[in-house]
Amino acid sequence: MKIDLKQASTKKGLALIGAGVALATGHPELLTASVTPEGLQLGGLIGVAAPILVGLWEAIRDEFNG
Repeated sequence: MKIDLKQASTKKGLALIGAGVALATGHPELLTASVTPEGLQLGGLIGVAAPILVGLWEAIRDEFNG
C-alpha cells in the first residue's frame, strides 16, 4: 500500500484523522481540521506549527540543493 501525499484528498484525510485522534484523546487544542469549499483549514498548535515547519524545511532544503 502506497500513500500518495501529492493528492489533496490524502492530505485532507490525514488531517481529519489526526484531528479525530486529538479530539478522542482529550486534546482538541493540538489539532483541529475542517474541510471547506476553499480547501482544508487547519488550526490548533500542530495545525499552526506544521505549515511553518514545512516552509522552513523547503527553504533550507532548497539552499543545500543550490
